[in-house]
Amino acid sequence: MQQSPLRPRDLNPTPVSAPRIAVVVPIFRHSVLLAEAIESVLAQRAGFPIQLILVNDGCPHQETDLVCREYALSYPERITYLRKPNGGLSDARNHGIRHALAAWPSVDAIYMLDADNRLRPDAMANAMAALDAHPDAGWIYPNIDMFGLTWAGDYGGDYSLLIHTVMNICEAGSLIRRQVFDAGVWFDTSFKSGFEDWDFFLTAAEAGFRGRNIDNFGFLYRKRAESMLADSERDADGIRSEMRKKHKRLFSPRGCWSWSR
Repeated sequence: MQQSPLRPRDLNPTPVSAPRIAVVVPIFRHSVLLAEAIESVLAQRAGFPIQLILVNDGCPHQETDLVCREYALSYPERITYLRKPNGGLSDARNHGIRHALAAWPSVDAIYMLDADNRLRPDAMANAMAALDAHPDAGWIYPNIDMFGLTWAGDYGGDYSLLIHTVMNICEAGSLIRRQVFDAGVWFDTSFKSGFEDWDFFLTAAEAGFRGRNIDNFGFLYRKRAESMLADSERDADGIRSEMRKKHKRLFSPRGCWSWSR
């Protein structure tokens, strides 16, 4: 049974203007790093309202609930705290997104920030400006700027669905237009080992949407030795096999040719 959002009874939140962006943060076992992610959202210089949704996905650590409660009580007009039984990353994201779209018709786009990552202060302003400037784009995705362990890579340039079928070039930390979800594209909860973001964006592409990359997004990805990404990279062949089975049309020779035209 899903629980309702935390609503502090001892505070009278001041109504704010309708948010344009809802930032969804799924949380499970990242209580130590969570405050950094939250603070980076609160520090956004967007020029428009942003709603932050914290989704506690049945985290067993008491510190997670304490951190979320403290922030929700301190910023009741800007932060919504949702608690639910553990269902996995995709389920937590879907839960937060559905709440945002139902609660705020003004929301034009959803941004998903994992609890161990961060945003630069202008990230949402940069991404929303790009989404407004390119009405044909279903989502805006970043060049991944990693911190933590050493990493090198470049996901920049024009979006290519052909390349996207070979590489997971679109991070979950992308700004996604509301219409993508309205079209029935959601995170597949059967993906438990990672690359659920790859599957999501390929599903969006099959629905007719395309992404657009910007260099100055302002997304900071924390590269850690032990993480879901590290686990998924170890099982990359198995996950790619699942991907090819689910998206047969995209991965077929005829599909690759038609999409690349």
